[in-house]
Amino acid sequence: MIKKIGVLVVCFVMFACGDDGVSGEKYEYHFFSERELTVNTVQESYMKYGVVSQGNNLVFKYHYKAKDDEQIADDEYSEFIYFEVDANLNSFELTNEALTGAKVILTKSCFCFFGDTPEKNVEPTGIITGEKISDSKWKITLNVTFYGDETRQFDKVFVLQ
Repeated sequence: MIKKIGVLVVCFVMFACGDDGVSGEKYEYHFFSERELTVNTVQESYMKYGVVSQGNNLVFKYHYKAKDDEQIADDEYSEFIYFEVDANLNSFELTNEALTGAKVILTKSCFCFFGDTPEKNVEPTGIITGEKISDSKWKITLNVTFYGDETRQFDKVFVLQ
C-alpha cells in the first residue's frame, strides 16, 4: 500500500512539473567594443530605435524580455536601452544633456504602436555612471527617465559580448 502511494506521489509531481507553455522573464546586460550607435525613428512615432555597427566606441545594451505565454498570440514584449561612450574612458558620468550626446535610448518592442505626442517626444533626463572593472566588464548604474514619464533604474555589471 505504501509503495502504491509513493508511486502515485511521484507520478503526480512529474505531471505537475510539466511545461506550461510560459517562458519566464529575462534580463541581459552586455557591451560591445569597436562599435557605433545610430539612433533611428519611425514616422509618426516617438519611439527611437538603435542600430549598432562597426565604429570606435563602446556601446552598452540592456535587454529585458517579459514573460511570454505561448498560448497567447502577440503578447511578446521586450525593452532595450542603448548608449555609447568613448572607448578610452575608464569611468564616466552622463547627466541630462550629456545623455543625448551618448545617444541614450529606450526601445520597446511589442505588437503595439507608440503614436507621436509632444509630451513623449522629449530627450531623456537622469544619470548614468560607469566604472571599468576589467577589459570585459563594466559596472553601470542607470537612473533615467525616457519619453517624459518612463523611468528605468538598475545597478548591474555589463559583460563584453
